[in-house]
Amino acid sequence: MNSTARKVARFGLLASLSLVLGFLDRAIPLTWFLSGAVPGIKLGLANTVLLYAVYLMDWRGCVLLMLAKVFLSGFLFGSMSAILYSLSGGVLSLIVMLLVRKNAKVGALVIGLLALLSDLFLLSRNPAPRGQMLWCVLLIALASIAAFAAFVYIRKNPAFAVLGTSLAGAVAHNVGQILVASTVLRTPQLLYTYLPVLVGIGAVVGCLTGVVAQRVFRALRVETNQP
Repeated sequence: MNSTARKVARFGLLASLSLVLGFLDRAIPLTWFLSGAVPGIKLGLANTVLLYAVYLMDWRGCVLLMLAKVFLSGFLFGSMSAILYSLSGGVLSLIVMLLVRKNAKVGALVIGLLALLSDLFLLSRNPAPRGQMLWCVLLIALASIAAFAAFVYIRKNPAFAVLGTSLAGAVAHNVGQILVASTVLRTPQLLYTYLPVLVGIGAVVGCLTGVVAQRVFRALRVETNQP
């Protein structure tokens, strides 16, 4: 098999896998106890495919894969509005991952700081959170700790750089969606009510998918510590 045929076959395989995982994302809610307070939260399984592509393909292939994932998944499982939000998140996420890939520990550090600031912001507005909001605050705190731990871990062992890239990509995806949603719906209050929660929970999801992706990369012997 020549190189062109190999690239086409790999692209088709990754696109198909992203559709399957995207369907599972919609079928499996992240946490039932957060479904009321934070609607739309997903495991982000499909993002592991794009994360894999960032380390295996050039940027053009990554862009094509992201577009294929967004439009095919939207037409099959979603709507035009879902395509718009997914596209905005996918574009920002891909840009961030391509940039952070060269220095993943910086990505982990930035996400840790963002999660910490988000938690402090929520606590300043609600000093005694209860119920679902308390769970959100605890998850964001956990995400901040995990991001800082990832920064230290990546700094000591660059082979685990994919964890920082996954963290940054997951949070950027949520940020891109909220920026577009606040513009389209003309609800800027989403930026200071909904976005802080998504930053923290996105970091949690990014950690989970990063661990999964790292194990896959290790099994496939994919180098993740080279620019």
